[in-house]
Amino acid sequence: MLRRSFIAFTALLGLALNGCGPAPSGGAGQPGGGLVGQVSSVPGRNADDSPGSTQLDLSGKRIVAREELKPPAPAFDFRLTDQSGKLVSLADLKGRLVLVSFIYTNCPESCPLIPRQYLQIQRRFTEAVDDGRLVLVLVTTDPERDTPDRLKRYTDRLGGRWLFLTGGLDEMKEVWRRYEVYREVKERVREVVVYHSYKTYLIDGEGNARFKYTGIWATQDVIGDLDALLAKR
Repeated sequence: MLRRSFIAFTALLGLALNGCGPAPSGGAGQPGGGLVGQVSSVPGRNADDSPGSTQLDLSGKRIVAREELKPPAPAFDFRLTDQSGKLVSLADLKGRLVLVSFIYTNCPESCPLIPRQYLQIQRRFTEAVDDGRLVLVLVTTDPERDTPDRLKRYTDRLGGRWLFLTGGLDEMKEVWRRYEVYREVKERVREVVVYHSYKTYLIDGEGNARFKYTGIWATQDVIGDLDALLAKR
């Protein structure tokens, strides 16, 4: 019994490390031309949510990184289509805090964890979402299948109050590259799986990325960073 629990635990940690599958070297979304700046590693939280060491799996590998960008790095100004069919650019959201993450609706593995975290954040910051000080954004890694209608059904089913964005493949490739998101499509016998890395950015009202979270991040870390930035507004 203990052995089965250990195997299940390590498998879950592996998903958090790899995203929707392994990320081979090279390919779209690898560093180069993305968000640039001096990066200062910021420790993650311990189980008691106090500042502590970066979260590690049982072999000591990092599964989650929370980084503060010093100086803040200008975020790439995308212009994509949301679930209602409207064009949305990052410039349209100037003056607000923006949390941006990358998933796709048909992901069979770790992607659903991100919307769950977003739901926790929208409940915690209901007032800021209501008055527009905070905007939650999801960007698809599967534009070939994630049409606006599909994104709307997904968002409505979960009760999300986020923008879920898609676009043409060429423009999406540029967004992934600039936000350092690795993405590769694998066709299996009965399904298409999009392998991608997990990146989430917290962008301030001036359009600068202040924090970058790699992997399946701890919700409490993002809540703490949002609290601090909202307190300055």
